[in-house]
Amino acid sequence: MGIYKMTDRNFISLLDSISSDRELFVPTNDQEETSYKRWDNLGSSAVHFPKYRLNTPVKTFFFPPKESVSRFPSGDFKPERDKRAIFGLKQCDLASLEVLDQIFLDDEIIDPFYATRRQDTLLISSDCYETLDTCFCNKVEGQPFPKDGFDLNLIKLPGEEDLLVEIAGESSLGKEVYEANQELFDPAPENLLEKLSSSRRSMEEQLDENNDFFEIPEDVGNISPKHPVWRGVAEDCVECGACTMICPTCHCFQLYEQTEDSTVNRGKVWDSCSFEGYSRVAGGANPMESLESRVRNRFYDKFGRFYENHDFYGCTGCGRCIESCMGEIDMRDVLKEVSVANQS
Repeated sequence: MGIYKMTDRNFISLLDSISSDRELFVPTNDQEETSYKRWDNLGSSAVHFPKYRLNTPVKTFFFPPKESVSRFPSGDFKPERDKRAIFGLKQCDLASLEVLDQIFLDDEIIDPFYATRRQDTLLISSDCYETLDTCFCNKVEGQPFPKDGFDLNLIKLPGEEDLLVEIAGESSLGKEVYEANQELFDPAPENLLEKLSSSRRSMEEQLDENNDFFEIPEDVGNISPKHPVWRGVAEDCVECGACTMICPTCHCFQLYEQTEDSTVNRGKVWDSCSFEGYSRVAGGANPMESLESRVRNRFYDKFGRFYENHDFYGCTGCGRCIESCMGEIDMRDVLKEVSVANQS
């Protein structure tokens, strides 16, 4: 639908309007950590415009770490419909939802819990106007600003009091919000649009400069699990699973059952390919028993297998895994080594 101008005061009014119909989550600063909080528990001054992505992956809103999925023999266990809105998402967050959609909204097998949350959630993204040293979205076909996948995109340009609001033309939710609050939107002046283009170019140039030391290699899966590349990474890995838990696209889970009186409750909980028991099957066989093979599996899944199946990477370049790794493993350094190994 286009880009509009909005004052700070009108933006707060817009959040108030959205929260009257939805459970709204916004970024706030709490003890030097930016995290999502419910809007109705905050004052308007607590709303924070994040310069870059939050540490919390957006998958927690749609694919929670633990949830109940069925109960026997008491009948169907259906997901609750709860209208929500999330403000502060970045391009890498939106890209992660594209990955999860491929997994949980497949034509043949649909996860009803994920589908319900996706359908009922308004996505309010924002541009990045700073980059972290660990960001590399530009290497996985991304950029430091949203192009699609959002309903509304909020842009707070450095040095400007007014905001820019982009409404996705294909978004029925975005159009619905605009039509209900038209008095809050004004035409965007040409000087702000020019400054927006300049700001976005600057962020892209910064990312290119930060990540000019590596490229995403082809044929990651061609390198044997016994190759020294994986052995070197395995020596530093402590198998904590932090990289997969904080990753916005990792989606492995396991089902478990608990009995209470005569009722059996089935739950779903996140799993990680970093764990030794991840691929263990009945009888004790384990096709990925070695840590080297599990390390390779993670890289092959992100940059090989997923691309082969869906024509885009299973990694969004958010860099969360780099920051969280206790072994100080930088995925980009590993990919650089893989590229060298491919050429040898």
